[in-house]
Amino acid sequence: MSNTQFFDGFTENDLQFRLQRKDVSMEEYLSFAADQVLDFTDGQKELIGEYMERIETIISDRGYALPALDRITFVCTTMQEECGMTAYTHGTQIYLRGSFLDDCIAKGEYDPYLLYVLSHKVFHGLTRSDPSFRADMYRIIHFTVQEEEYVLPPCVREYYISNPDVEHHNAYASFLINGELRDCYLAFITREHFENQGDQFFDTGTEVLIPVDGEDICFLPEDASNYTEVFDENTGYTIDPEECMATNFGYLIAYDTQGPQGEGYPSPWIIDAVREYLLQKDD
Repeated sequence: MSNTQFFDGFTENDLQFRLQRKDVSMEEYLSFAADQVLDFTDGQKELIGEYMERIETIISDRGYALPALDRITFVCTTMQEECGMTAYTHGTQIYLRGSFLDDCIAKGEYDPYLLYVLSHKVFHGLTRSDPSFRADMYRIIHFTVQEEEYVLPPCVREYYISNPDVEHHNAYASFLINGELRDCYLAFITREHFENQGDQFFDTGTEVLIPVDGEDICFLPEDASNYTEVFDENTGYTIDPEECMATNFGYLIAYDTQGPQGEGYPSPWIIDAVREYLLQKDD
């Protein structure tokens, strides 16, 4: 409950989708979210410890140098407060769905996806702990970080869905829209408002491009003819440069050059750029 900056940015759209009804208040959501916290089982604790040790070993064996990172705190929840997601973060707190951990334990064998999830979430802590690291990572996919935060225009704010993994809207890239290059930042919205229990924001959700000039307008990814060129093709999770680069970082740690399917990457230069940065960071 301490991340007041995140919760203060909630919209009515956020509350309705998360609480699955229309008549909602912020106080109700905060109480609901607190009630979703669970105790870790001993097996879940052992699993997290084992996989964090794997990450540390990979970083050491490959010679990577990461930015300094504050203590990571793990929290187990039902994840109903975030519509059933696998994991999310606040600062350097990593929230994990208890049933997901139990499924990993039940497999009884090494699960590279769990390694990816933890690495992906660690990336969010790294970008928060070291702004220069964040700027350098975003630059790999053509985004520039500026100091001032952009203000969501009304047409976006009405449908906006907050993402606990994305703390800032202050990075832009140039997108070719209607034959004109326009500097835009990204946000995630729903195409429709919440109507009925069972509606999930990802069902009608989409990222949108918002011009940095403050105009009350937004564009869909398909409106930008160079959208794929900006993000490249390693992941379709391009709702923000933060999520795109967290995915690529997680892929590098968990799958190295082989990729999730063991067939490499459609855009290997992103993985190579992250690796080279981590290898040369001490320089």
